[in-house]
Amino acid sequence: MINWLSFTNGIRHAVGIPVIGLGTSMFAFGAYLKSSGFDLLQSLSSTLFTFALPGQFVMAETIVAGGTFLNIFLAVLLTNARLYPMTVNLIPIIRHPHYPKWKYYCLAHVIAITAWFNMIAVHKKLPQEDKFDYFLGLGGFLWMSSVVCTVLGYLVSHLVSYETLVGFVFINPIYFLIMTLSNLKEKKLIFSIIAGAILSVILFHYIPDWSVFVAGLVAGTLGFIIFKKETYDS
Repeated sequence: MINWLSFTNGIRHAVGIPVIGLGTSMFAFGAYLKSSGFDLLQSLSSTLFTFALPGQFVMAETIVAGGTFLNIFLAVLLTNARLYPMTVNLIPIIRHPHYPKWKYYCLAHVIAITAWFNMIAVHKKLPQEDKFDYFLGLGGFLWMSSVVCTVLGYLVSHLVSYETLVGFVFINPIYFLIMTLSNLKEKKLIFSIIAGAILSVILFHYIPDWSVFVAGLVAGTLGFIIFKKETYDS
């Protein structure tokens, strides 16, 4: 049985900046799919069944480039691998014995960066028994609004200039960056972001295709090792 108060509170959290940031990017994605020759059903299904914008772009670009099914699968798998640690991190936070395991498998579909980040920011203020339904409202609303925005972008892209569409793509990453910086309270996070930014610039001259990935992996690992004792003490 859904706790409708917690569910609607999650929806209220999503309404506003989170849905605007994600929705505008999905709108631009829908326009991109139309310009690339995809039909409306394919565009709708992309967000309905995937709901991970970087992976959706990679999938579409690989298809347009004539990639094989294996190429598409591996490209999307590597791009969306970040969703796995998000899920591993979030499920224990919202877990409650009242909910069977199959519900968590269903809920995992709406775990994406915007929903995850906003839930992490507020979960300590919520009673444990309310967290599942709260995130269901938050993530579910972002998911369905993304489907709608993708379709809208596909249908009315001809009314929006190319420059505006390009700007829409970057609204959500900028929003996420601002949210990340505003919540930097732990030394390991501050260190990891600064070290990752510096390393990515340096490594770009040697391994441009892998610089961001390697920089993030090295910086995050170093941050964990250096501040390991502080993490366990807290």
